[in-house]
Amino acid sequence: MTASIVALMREGLLLALLLAAPMLVAALLAGVISGLVGAFTQIQDPSVSLVPRVAAVGISIVVFAPSIARQLDAFATRLWPLVTAVGTG
Repeated sequence: MTASIVALMREGLLLALLLAAPMLVAALLAGVISGLVGAFTQIQDPSVSLVPRVAAVGISIVVFAPSIARQLDAFATRLWPLVTAVGTG
């Protein structure tokens, strides 16, 4: 029982990293591009780099939401039987 809980915790942490990856990559790419544009144009306003990053994260959430939902559903389907087994003793 303990080994399955540890395996499930490991899988949950890896799933969290995989689900956050599209938003993190989008923010990274938007930050690099807006930083380069800011450096080339010598505009040092913080909103110049913030707005594209927020927009990129929002777009990536909309694009990847179905995939994230499917993966979370599959994980929860595997998780609930184990939760009930641990709860009953």
